[in-house]
Amino acid sequence: MKTPAFVQDAWVQADWKTFLALAEEPALGLAKLYYNHGWMRVEMSPVGPAHARDNSLLAQIVGVFALTRDLRVESYITPSLRASGLREAQPDLAFYIEQSGVLALDTRPIDLGTTEPPALAVEVSATTLDDDLTAKRELYARMGVQEYWVVNARSVRVNMFGRAEQSGELASIAASRVLIGLTPAIIEEALRLGRSEGDAAALRYILALLR
Repeated sequence: MKTPAFVQDAWVQADWKTFLALAEEPALGLAKLYYNHGWMRVEMSPVGPAHARDNSLLAQIVGVFALTRDLRVESYITPSLRASGLREAQPDLAFYIEQSGVLALDTRPIDLGTTEPPALAVEVSATTLDDDLTAKRELYARMGVQEYWVVNARSVRVNMFGRAEQSGELASIAASRVLIGLTPAIIEEALRLGRSEGDAAALRYILALLR
């Protein structure tokens, strides 16, 4: 079957059938695909070292922080979150935090029709910052994610957004609500240390904050 035509790195109108055909296309196995109620986006930009580095460090930072606070955390790298027929996203990182149930470890997307969304979704931005702060923030809000972080891999700046009770939107917050004690400034400093002195320095910094 011929791969449906698509426009890279832009939101375009498409029906769910067209989106699924692209999502199941082997040639797009390394692409990140998003869908929001009739609009889809396909990202195929190569992952550079800044993006990959921050992605790895963030997963470790959250893991160590959760360990010190005795929190149950399940972390996923670029999972597909799917509300069939309506929405799909592939965050760089997703974390289930203090949530009951263990996801089936198979090759299918996480079905948001039968499984609650992750408490935290993270996008590490190198070339997609504007979209991550706007359209994707709206998408994750509609998916029911409680908290969303956008990490600017170029400036090492972290933006945190938490669910507003009345509107359900993801609004800017000064500190994490799902990992209480973590702030953008703390994560930014840990990322800088990790970049300059290695992973262990970043994790020692996180541990020292909790003494």
